[in-house]
Amino acid sequence: MSYPVNEILRNFFSVVAGVTLALVIIIPSALFAAFLNNPDSAIPTSQEILSTLLLISGIVAGCMLGGYTTVKVSTRKDIIHAFITGIVLTILYALENDFEFDWRYPDTGIAYVGFIPIVMIGGIIGVRKKRIRLD
Repeated sequence: MSYPVNEILRNFFSVVAGVTLALVIIIPSALFAAFLNNPDSAIPTSQEILSTLLLISGIVAGCMLGGYTTVKVSTRKDIIHAFITGIVLTILYALENDFEFDWRYPDTGIAYVGFIPIVMIGGIIGVRKKRIRLD
């Protein structure tokens, strides 16, 4: 079983599209959450909780949609491509944080431990939708 070049390119593009779409959702939500947590003044607890929820929901939505998109674009071995998307997102987050493991912040724990499972949930949803369409 050999892969034609167009399938290889499409599978590569599926990972790139999934990572790009995830980042398009994660980055604006993280920036808005950082905007809510202005360190120059006293922050009310409700605003801090809202900022944390916005950040966590942006990460979850971005990862799920990235995994879903990867699976919908890929040709074969969909779950493996979703797993690769999760690994790439985890590495990008680790690069952005200089590979520091600071567990005091909830986004760090969710990111390092949760990127891959959340992307896989989106990938599994995409596989089920893809199989329903093929049947």
